[in-house]
Amino acid sequence: MYIVRYFVFLLFLFFYSEAYANEIYQFVDPTSGTIHFTNVPTDPRYKRKNLRTKRPSGFKRADRERFVEGLILEESRLHRVDPALIKAMIRVESDFDSGAVSSAGAQGLMQIMPKTAESLQLTNPFDPAENIRGGTRYLRFLLDRFGQDLKLALAAYNAGPESVVRHGGVPPYKETTSYITKVLHFYEKYTD
Repeated sequence: MYIVRYFVFLLFLFFYSEAYANEIYQFVDPTSGTIHFTNVPTDPRYKRKNLRTKRPSGFKRADRERFVEGLILEESRLHRVDPALIKAMIRVESDFDSGAVSSAGAQGLMQIMPKTAESLQLTNPFDPAENIRGGTRYLRFLLDRFGQDLKLALAAYNAGPESVVRHGGVPPYKETTSYITKVLHFYEKYTD
């Protein structure tokens, strides 16, 4: 009887820990350098850490690229987007770091903003497969919305579609024009 109870307890512990494995938050105190962890953030400085999809720290960019290439190919076929373009965007957006978070709050490989992630029904934007699926689907939407004009779609991905509409083309933001140039550079490189 005790063995059965122990086994049931272990099963419960396994499933409980699996369900809450991603619910860890951290922030680094800038004055002391102390890293604080919690599962119940009470301070806006805490940022969610995804422990499950975090790549080993020893991975080099080339290793990270190889890791996501299969995911890219699958989504590129599904959404009719050139895999070299998706790869170029990931290179510019996150340098293939699935745990990347921008200062504006964009998350994961394709740097998807939380509101966009919500509209795409992403549950974990740090999961490489989910992030690439959502980012590629969003890019396909932007390409369709802007008549397959790659520069406008990239501008909309970076600055938002409303900004492209408001400016009647690529917004005159240095970050956006630089983003387009970088993505096109890597797109050409990955196409060769």
